[in-house]
Amino acid sequence: MKRLLMGMVGLLLAGTALAAGPRATREKVEASMVVTGSIGVTPQGTVLGYTLDHPEKLPPLVADLIGKAVPGWTFQPVLRDGKPVAAKARMSLRVVAQPMGDGKFRVGVRSAWFGDPGRGISQDKGTPPRYPMQAIRGRVEGTVYIALRLDREGRVSDAAAEQVNLQVIASDNEMKHWREVFAKATLSAARQWTFSPADPSDHALYRDVTVPVAYELHVGPAPTAPSPEAKYGQWQTYVPGPLEPVPWSDADRMLTGSVDALPDDGVFGASSLSLLTPLDRG
Repeated sequence: MKRLLMGMVGLLLAGTALAAGPRATREKVEASMVVTGSIGVTPQGTVLGYTLDHPEKLPPLVADLIGKAVPGWTFQPVLRDGKPVAAKARMSLRVVAQPMGDGKFRVGVRSAWFGDPGRGISQDKGTPPRYPMQAIRGRVEGTVYIALRLDREGRVSDAAAEQVNLQVIASDNEMKHWREVFAKATLSAARQWTFSPADPSDHALYRDVTVPVAYELHVGPAPTAPSPEAKYGQWQTYVPGPLEPVPWSDADRMLTGSVDALPDDGVFGASSLSLLTPLDRG
């Protein structure tokens, strides 16, 4: 389902960092927000009900869009001992507003994730990535979604940058450069991380998780930087990067086809629910 929005998002997309870029790249710029909540599914795969976190912080158009779209979704039935059962999961949706010209924007749900953060896996220790100095000088921000394969001891055995979204307008070559800069910094740090499974009886040879890493520049002392809770429900500008294949994983690892529905913090496993209803990809 898509809805039209007039004017408001245009103010967001008119910032200084977005005004000077090449036309082809400007056309890729979207305003988006990640909306979280919970969802319940019947044994037949229809939606039993859902709740949204902090609905009072969401723009009415976004809450209305989700309210009309989610109840009509259908999921692949969840089986337990070969029998379909009711299921529930955390839900995370990326809602995007794409410019259509004349001050109009098409609003829809781009991607979704359903499950329990980490599936019992938590980060044990590790140094956060350092903000690349050249990106600081260029005032470039972005989010890197890294796929990690963990061994039984919780060490990172393999890592890959699955998607890098940016908040800068430049040529295609420059955008590719900045994505590589952020990916390199993130992967260099992530390969040194270790994780701990919450369930010691889990003896799987490998565990696959996704970790979003956000790079944000703040003016003024760090305590004044907005928290994720403070930014919840606000439109953010970004240029979505291409979804790259993960060498060790199959194409259905993220069942809805994208990782950027994930919030900017946490450790996430693959979706535990498989959505059959097509989303609005634009």
